[in-house]
Amino acid sequence: MVDNHKICDFMFINHFAEEDEKKNHIHLWIKPNTLIDTMDLQSFLTELDPKNPLKPLKCIDFRQSSVDDWILYNQHYAPYLASKGESRQYHYSKDDFIYLDEDTFEDLYNHAFKGSEWAKRNQILQALEQGSINPTDLILNGTVPLNMASQLNAFAYMKRNYGTTDRGGREGHE
Repeated sequence: MVDNHKICDFMFINHFAEEDEKKNHIHLWIKPNTLIDTMDLQSFLTELDPKNPLKPLKCIDFRQSSVDDWILYNQHYAPYLASKGESRQYHYSKDDFIYLDEDTFEDLYNHAFKGSEWAKRNQILQALEQGSINPTDLILNGTVPLNMASQLNAFAYMKRNYGTTDRGGREGHE
């Protein structure tokens, strides 16, 4: 498909079946070079399963996704999954991905972990957690809009008071 200029890039990763999945599988990402009929693509990628000849191996329906999210999700990167309210039993590494071009993959991988919208939000949260940045500086330098100042204040309050009793300035229960 690359030689025929149908796609210009691809990567995939093998996944072990989680406890709620039927079998091991792969996750495939492709970048079309031209308009592709996804039903034709599904037919092209269907292959015989020697272990079960009556049920061929095939792709489920294709879904559009950001390459950043695709990489973070398919590595089962725990902080990314947690930000989506998810977790997984199996976790993968950069070396588990198979790709067309090493330089392109390096660029995409580094962007997902260091330049994506998720990475930027995660870096802000880490800086706030570590106390390495003043929340007002985030507003003054334009990282966080002024209308989110109350959210920064609420975050600082939660961090400072989690697990304590706060009676709103009163000394005791009244």
